[in-house]
Amino acid sequence: MDKKTILKKTAYILIPIIILLILLAFDHQIREFVKINVKSEEWETFVQTLNKFGDGGVQAAIAMILMLAGHLKKKDSLLRTGKFGLIAIISAGIIVQIIKHIIGRPRPTMADKGISSLGPSLSTGLDSFPSGHSASSFALAAVLSAAYPKGRYIFYSIAAIAGVSRIYLDSHFASDVFAGALLGIVVGTFFINRTIKQQSS
Repeated sequence: MDKKTILKKTAYILIPIIILLILLAFDHQIREFVKINVKSEEWETFVQTLNKFGDGGVQAAIAMILMLAGHLKKKDSLLRTGKFGLIAIISAGIIVQIIKHIIGRPRPTMADKGISSLGPSLSTGLDSFPSGHSASSFALAAVLSAAYPKGRYIFYSIAAIAGVSRIYLDSHFASDVFAGALLGIVVGTFFINRTIKQQSS
């Protein structure tokens, strides 16, 4: 492995970590900014609708529609994309739940009650980090982007909107969403490397 490749791979690891640390440091300031300058009753219903794109059930339905379409049209690539998209969503969801309950970070509304401790917990409200909506959204976006590169900006934009909606709705801190997005991309990329690329070669 040459020096340029090593530096590139190091940057891929270090830059997200640095961004995550910065967000962790400014989570509460970002939350206050959104509450004071962005939130409004006019936007609430619209953002609630956007938030549905991050729902695992909606994403699973999209993946299953792709699988059904691939089966009916006898298109292996479409069937494969739907199948691996579904697996990526489920896998991201499982990993997120494990991390959530190991870290036990209070959600924003719990933090308002003075709860700030971290640690393993199965209690509702102590499951903020990372964002499950973001993880599954970006996992599916990664798989779809690999299968249909021309639509990658659309797929990732929808995933980003789903993630940002979680901050707007005060369900997660910014760092929760960013961490979920990173996790989703890693999970999605894993399935791309292990499945889609292998079967298309």
